[in-house]
Amino acid sequence: MNESTNGVPGRRRGVPSSALLAAMVWLNCAGGSVGICTAEPAAIGADRKDTRPTIAAIVTEYRPGSHADVILGRLIQGWSLDVYPQRSGVRVRSMYVDQTARGDLSGPLGRQYGIPIAGSIREAILDENGKLAVDGVVLIGEHGSYPLNERGQRLYPRRRFFDETVAAFKEAGKVVPIFNDKHLAADWKDAKHMYETARRLRIPFMAGSSLPLAWRRPWLDVQKGLPVEEALAVGYGGIEAYGFHALETLQCMVERRRGGETGVRAVQALRGDAVWEAMEAGRFSKELLESALTRHDPPLDKRYRELPREPVVFLVEYRDGLRASVVMLPDADDFLFAARFKGFATPLSTRFWLQEPTWGHFSYLANAISELVIRGEPVYPVERTVLTTGVLDASMRSLFEKGRRIETPDLTLTYEPLDLPLAAFEHPEASNARDGGWIELFDGKTLDGWLVHEWTGKPRWGVKDGVLRGTGGKGYLSTTETFDDFELFAEVRIGDPKTGRGNSGIYFRCGPHVDQETEFPPGYEAQCDNGDRNNPTGSIYSLGVPGARAEDPGVKDGEWFTVRIRAQGDHLRTWVNGDPAADCRDPENRYRVGAILLQLHHATAIVEFRQVRIRRLGR
Repeated sequence: MNESTNGVPGRRRGVPSSALLAAMVWLNCAGGSVGICTAEPAAIGADRKDTRPTIAAIVTEYRPGSHADVILGRLIQGWSLDVYPQRSGVRVRSMYVDQTARGDLSGPLGRQYGIPIAGSIREAILDENGKLAVDGVVLIGEHGSYPLNERGQRLYPRRRFFDETVAAFKEAGKVVPIFNDKHLAADWKDAKHMYETARRLRIPFMAGSSLPLAWRRPWLDVQKGLPVEEALAVGYGGIEAYGFHALETLQCMVERRRGGETGVRAVQALRGDAVWEAMEAGRFSKELLESALTRHDPPLDKRYRELPREPVVFLVEYRDGLRASVVMLPDADDFLFAARFKGFATPLSTRFWLQEPTWGHFSYLANAISELVIRGEPVYPVERTVLTTGVLDASMRSLFEKGRRIETPDLTLTYEPLDLPLAAFEHPEASNARDGGWIELFDGKTLDGWLVHEWTGKPRWGVKDGVLRGTGGKGYLSTTETFDDFELFAEVRIGDPKTGRGNSGIYFRCGPHVDQETEFPPGYEAQCDNGDRNNPTGSIYSLGVPGARAEDPGVKDGEWFTVRIRAQGDHLRTWVNGDPAADCRDPENRYRVGAILLQLHHATAIVEFRQVRIRRLGR
């Protein structure tokens, strides 16, 4: 098995426990060390003046490297969001541990932090008078000695943990938020019961894994409302335990497609040579698989069929016609994603990076759990995990039944995705590649992070000697990341050897290009056209409000010039070569958030960008 002996997503290496990491890193906190930084023991658990919301932790076992360790350890000891160590936003009031493992941490940590180990789930949640004693419950049903079913799935007591928690709520006459680690259950009937019970009793319910919150390299998200034609995720390790992680990798991206989530119609799972036969038959995209595998560390795009252990694929048919797949390569080492978007020439792909060996992505999960309890409502939809649980159950049944296609009428789930500002890939402190808040949209080497849109021409975009160059006709590049208030800086050169007049522009706050009858998607444009007398370079193109038209800045085709754009609320400003250009307000404030576009307009024009960087405002 290509997974850690502890079952935490990772490579073939040991995983330090959070208790050990805390002890090591605490000594260096004053020097700004990045990692887990505990508060003083007296400040947690035993401090009667501690006013933080409290949780009851219900776990299968608590040993080094277990999910209880990497999640609950942070809720007890604090965490670091890539840069700054911080105290947990909640206090663990009590623990119930179903099995005592070798190297048990619950006892030592309970004594150190004043956390009693309850004899039952009821005792962990209620006080001696039968009243609710906590503000939230965290269920971690992963790891431990539990039986297998006929399909080889470990039967963790997730439903039992949930049902006994609900029984305590009913006794107290009050409910509080519940977080359930990973998928809801091995069996869809149990998962459906948990979801429907939570909805009926109006329990704020959140679940899932750390993957949707992890770093993405290169940065990639699906802009809400963008039409997705096909998507694929790659996973590794155990087919069920890690297949769930791969499914959440897929789902957290495709749920953002045009129309939102509609549910899954059917699932089929294939193993071994049948995987490659399905690929050659076009049932899932070889192009997407190889695009994803270029992001593997090291790249696997040329040798994936040579890996020793047999692959598995989950073929997922969504109710709105989207076709998606999860390819499990047991000998791989990364979770990957790739997709093709309607109207764009090339697929995009990324790696969901798991910080090793400290597993910093679990800090973001712990932070999200803390926010669930503090806010009293989920920070992302539980329906994502409900759906992936159902797809995983159907996939395991399909494998057991030798590849039978399984129809899934119960998976008609519709929901709208939420943005994830608490995730590592969104958090303003979370990317080591971001210098002083500036994000390099163009890395000087590749088109990573950009979608290539084709229009009436066949635009060709490429990079040479650190210059991004577009030729060949009307089209644009679009960022996958969206921005609301920002400041952008770019170096631009335009020209047209045939007409003598280049034509480009930097669009911002652009929505998805849904209407293919329009030239460009809705949004503002900072003009880059040295021959347009009505809208000289630096103008906010055709906005028609005072200050939107810039004076002629005197720049010439064939020469480099700089453009600076600042958008804050309805106030839009530009500078060309450092000199003020447009300065206006849009009274309708019509475009508030969206992508950045680099435009190529004329059929014979050449547009070049030597630097494109952006920083968010008001963060």
